[in-house]
Amino acid sequence: MQECTQAIDSYVVTGLSRYYVPDIADMVGRMYTVHGIQSLFQPAKAITGTAVTVKCPPGDNLGVKKALMAIDPGNILVVDAQGFTEWCLGGFQMLQRAIRERGLAGLIVHGAYRDASEAQAAGFPIYAKANSAWSGPKTGPFEINVPVCCGGVIVHPGDVMCASGDGIAVVPRAYARTILERLNNKPKSVGGQPDMAALQAQDAATEAYIAAIEQAGLLRRMT
Repeated sequence: MQECTQAIDSYVVTGLSRYYVPDIADMVGRMYTVHGIQSLFQPAKAITGTAVTVKCPPGDNLGVKKALMAIDPGNILVVDAQGFTEWCLGGFQMLQRAIRERGLAGLIVHGAYRDASEAQAAGFPIYAKANSAWSGPKTGPFEINVPVCCGGVIVHPGDVMCASGDGIAVVPRAYARTILERLNNKPKSVGGQPDMAALQAQDAATEAYIAAIEQAGLLRRMT
């Protein structure tokens, strides 16, 4: 098991948690926007926290059990099970000690999990590709705190995971402070109303872009 040695400032995580996940996704771009993984229950419970990662063979949760022992308060466990959805990676009871004693904030699984109703009743967020009651083997091998794949995105230990019913965005640890600063500097609505001047500027930029690619012969308008 590798140690995640570069901690991120807590104010950065707290700051990112205040933003709408699609706005974060727009800021980090498509390379860091997860696809195919959603909350196991609705309405989803939003979470923001730093990643502890584990890579497991499909359906094998021995590594998950070990990774739960490496949790610090506010961590989100990100499990790469290669997207396999027939066997689940565990149930809610398996998470209880990490939640109560270590401060586990949430679980994101590139694979299947179960016990959605128990997690919902407890208000504990679980995101996965599927819900499956079929429990798999517990033989390993596994790797903890290594880069993993989660919904098409490479997640490194310590990256900030931002998840809600609108999707999941990954903020790379090295750029998290910069992303937060850019979000803070982004024009905001006034009194809950949209910034019409900003929207008009966006429309003008869109028309200019369309005109440019049309002139280059890359677009044909439907009239």
